[in-house]
Amino acid sequence: MKHVLLGLTLVLSVLGIIFYSNMMHLACILSLLMALTSGAAFTYSLSRQYMHQFRMQEEIRKRITADVAHELRTPLASVALNLEAFAEGSLEPTREQLSKCIDDIDRLSRLVADMERLALTESRLRSLDREPTELLDLVRVVFHRATGSSAMVNVDRDRIIEVLENLRSNAEKYGADPIEVEVHNERRHAVITVRDHGEGIAPEDLPHVFERFYRADKSRNSAQAGSGIGLAIVQEIVEAHSGDVRVESDPGKGCTFIVRLPKR
Repeated sequence: MKHVLLGLTLVLSVLGIIFYSNMMHLACILSLLMALTSGAAFTYSLSRQYMHQFRMQEEIRKRITADVAHELRTPLASVALNLEAFAEGSLEPTREQLSKCIDDIDRLSRLVADMERLALTESRLRSLDREPTELLDLVRVVFHRATGSSAMVNVDRDRIIEVLENLRSNAEKYGADPIEVEVHNERRHAVITVRDHGEGIAPEDLPHVFERFYRADKSRNSAQAGSGIGLAIVQEIVEAHSGDVRVESDPGKGCTFIVRLPKR
């Protein structure tokens, strides 16, 4: 009996990733039955792990749903209004109007791709593949001219490279050469600083730069700009390593992003 219930619970744990609400209730009942029939502490512990995974999936799903609704509303509305006007004959489908529709569709495509990237990052962060790493050497994989001192950290190399690539992309889009990168040691942390010499960020925008889809310059909706998730990904990865990230800016003189990771 308990083996059958265990098998059903495992199946429900997979289905729960997609259909959270109903599956969680069924899994709760089966987990309780398993605990009652087996009386094993292991079974109880396993059922609690399943519930924790379900809750994590629901939190991720809620955040992503809110982000999608917020970001897709404007381009979808624009395309819908133009197509409706074309169909009614109140607006001529000129090259300019069609080009605007194509731009909105391209923006939607980029948003979907970015949402997929964000969801993939969050999924990977649940199981970090940490290993002892010389941080300066790792930073130089992305920033070849990085300077500084040796620092050992215990990190998932691929995820930290993702952090560095996002910081480089941000500096290249919104900063100006030279991009200066340095690694140094604090008592308990290794620190990466990425400094550009662009326009900087206004003080009122600084508290929001790591929010999903936030763009300090609202004109950054062009084809060359992303949708504003790069720095959100940076923060999530760094915090998953028990580190922190912040930005300092002097408007007109550039930005400095500071990443702190616990030393090994």
